[in-house]
Amino acid sequence: MSLQLLFAVVILLAATIPTIHGEDDLRNNNNNYDNGNYALTSSTHKSLLIAAGCFWCAEQAYEQYAPGVIEVVSGYAGSDGIESPTYRNHPGHYEVILIEYDPNSTSYELLLQYAWRNLDPFDQYGQFCDRGFSYQSALFYANEEEMLIAEQVRSEVLDLHPDWDNESVVVPLLERPFFWRAEGYHQDYYIKNPWNYEYYKERCGRTKRLKEVWGEEQYNCYHDLELSCFNKTAVNEDGVSIEAVVNVKNAPEESGKVRGAPVWGIIVAVVFAVGVLCLLVVGFMTPSCKKKLSIEEGKDESVVEKEAADLP
Repeated sequence: MSLQLLFAVVILLAATIPTIHGEDDLRNNNNNYDNGNYALTSSTHKSLLIAAGCFWCAEQAYEQYAPGVIEVVSGYAGSDGIESPTYRNHPGHYEVILIEYDPNSTSYELLLQYAWRNLDPFDQYGQFCDRGFSYQSALFYANEEEMLIAEQVRSEVLDLHPDWDNESVVVPLLERPFFWRAEGYHQDYYIKNPWNYEYYKERCGRTKRLKEVWGEEQYNCYHDLELSCFNKTAVNEDGVSIEAVVNVKNAPEESGKVRGAPVWGIIVAVVFAVGVLCLLVVGFMTPSCKKKLSIEEGKDESVVEKEAADLP
């Protein structure tokens, strides 16, 4: 092999290294974060990955109520997941959200506190009405420092609830995998489709169950645009208490009303009802038509027989 050819092979291999994601990439990329196929809006920002059931609801909870959040992106992540997952095909993946945040305005620790208050820690088979592996909860860490913080926050949660059995709290703390961004129609779903979103969230029982687990007061503290429980402040990663900023997209607050079925649901129901009615009408008419036809055929046969009898 010539030196020129060897040099070309080395350059080619070197160029492909940054595209390989896995455990080595997780440990060696910038800040030990693997943002997958999402690019942070600023080099000074950081990100956090959590799985808290349906990513529509988790995205809304963080974008509206958590301080210092810049952007939340719905997606898929799992150490045993397939490449290029989609909503229709993502075995081995959790539904997750990637939370881009400003460490000068909030912290990994504080955002984990919000994560706990937005999941059911006792459900090992999914979250709320959604069942299956992809809807199970999980909190991810990108390095040893974050792992220690995640363990500390978990301990603090258990200390606040001494009546909880440690073994019954089934939220795993996992090393952060590669993040795959979900399809565009899933992003900002609560803003683009408020009626459908609120109908789903209410029928799924998310808010009701969170209040049962955490209590009404604690739920309201972590879902409050005024941050009244925290004096409108947040502690950043330097340990400095600053004025908190929430709801960066200025999304309208939830109505709190029990939503009726969305328009598409009403249309489907009407079409289904009409279809069933048509089947019933056809089913009712068919025997009558057959009976009438039989009678007519019987009359015809009688007439033929009578005419035959009258023949000389």
